Amino acid sequence: MIRYPILTFIIYSLCYVRKTFCANILLTEDLGSPSHQIWNYALADELVLRGHNVTILGPKSIPLEGHEKFHRIELEGLYSAHAFDSETLYSYGRLNNLQLINEYALFTCNHSLGTNGFRTLMNYPKDFKFDVILFDITVSNCLLPLSQRFKSPPSIGLTALLLPPHLSEAFGNPYQSSYLPHILFQFSNDMSFLERLQNYVWTKLEAIVKKYYYTPKSEEIARRVFGESMQPFDTLLKQLSLLLCNLSPGFHHSQPFTPNIIPVGGVHIDTKKKLPQDLQEIMDNAKHGVILFSLGSNVRSDALKVEKRKAIIDAFSKLNQIILWKFESQLSDVPKNVIIRRWLPQSEILAHPNLKLFITHGGGLSTIEGAFFGVPMLGIPFFVDQYHNIDLVLNRKMGSKLEYSTLTSDTLLSSIQAILNNPMYSEEAKKISRVMRDMPETAMERAIFWIEYVMRHNGTHILDPKSRSLSNFVSSSTDIHLFLLLLFVLLLYTSFKVVSSIISMLLKKKHKKTKKE
Repeated sequence: MIRYPILTFIIYSLCYVRKTFCANILLTEDLGSPSHQIWNYALADELVLRGHNVTILGPKSIPLEGHEKFHRIELEGLYSAHAFDSETLYSYGRLNNLQLINEYALFTCNHSLGTNGFRTLMNYPKDFKFDVILFDITVSNCLLPLSQRFKSPPSIGLTALLLPPHLSEAFGNPYQSSYLPHILFQFSNDMSFLERLQNYVWTKLEAIVKKYYYTPKSEEIARRVFGESMQPFDTLLKQLSLLLCNLSPGFHHSQPFTPNIIPVGGVHIDTKKKLPQDLQEIMDNAKHGVILFSLGSNVRSDALKVEKRKAIIDAFSKLNQIILWKFESQLSDVPKNVIIRRWLPQSEILAHPNLKLFITHGGGLSTIEGAFFGVPMLGIPFFVDQYHNIDLVLNRKMGSKLEYSTLTSDTLLSSIQAILNNPMYSEEAKKISRVMRDMPETAMERAIFWIEYVMRHNGTHILDPKSRSLSNFVSSSTDIHLFLLLLFVLLLYTSFKVVSSIISMLLKKKHKKTKKE
């Protein structure tokens, strides 16, 4: 964490002298989710290794190795305030999840702008310069006005939450609701008419709620801090050069991207890291293989109901495999084949050839890792995008799903055995893995190239499609469709009138003729 702004100023000055070799980069995140930090910190780590000076403004939820070119300004209290109850989350419906995301965005906005960490950054010298700013805009746009504060350097948006429809539209990339299911729907990309109707209405409804209800509230909070000269969020969003999103070709549904949206799914995966020696020996010596069980960073295993934990332990006790269970506190009376750890190096475990199954909550990072390493998955989703991610696993035939509400010792055991005893899951997972790995570059190489590309060209708005500056009404040709529909209606009306007139004339003539006779 930076204690003295002048220290960063000195480091920046050194960078400026050697501008060819390093740049001064700010990365902001006001999302208190450790998994999103893992994604962002992977980018920060690589930028530092490339010689850049990186400052992160965000919550302190995961440790990071010290480096002279890395500086953290903490939005204190944001992570500790970020707590979800697993049991409550599971009971949430679609509307509850939508409200959860947007209400949390308001909370993070209000909290972040009132922290000492935020004030530290705002108190940097007036002429302090960042060469590029990376904004995590997954749920909130509240830190975007920092671009104005630092004289509008080139900037890039980040999101680890796949590619939300509202962000896709913000970069001029029409969201194809006809075959891309919203993350809150458990639909495949082959939807029926009624499913497409629901998907379309929900996507548009979400956009309207965000634009006309939550965005004005967020802007009001931000304007109190940044002042009345603050530009609207829509304007600040349009100033972002690129969006780096957590989508991976081969695993996620195929979709078109405008040139200013760069899919870098799996950017957090590091294939060079080694397992700790003790875990290496455990996995090497596991005669019947290993099963990894982790519910990620937002859903805690130690917060599950006692009866659910007992059911899980009972099921595990009947297996021959070694179970590595990410459990955030102490747990006594576990079977000999179950190893409890508060933290587990997930990627390194998934990369081991002796891993047979990954039991996961279905987080965006976890499912990409499982797919990348070709590991069959059993999903137990809880909220937001987790259902969507596990449905992708099912769609790719890489695993199956178990609803938390139906989780018992018997259902868990039978679900595990069904995957272990059917080679199809492993074979399909390995197929997807080969597709994801057979790329001209890694996701990290792609991400770093485009970040440095933005710096080299002082922004990349030349890549923006015209649709980014048009209203959705115009870019979707809705005005044309309505005009053609109006012409068609007028034509029908005119035709009807003409035909009616002709028929009326004929009837009158016939009537006159009949009268004469």
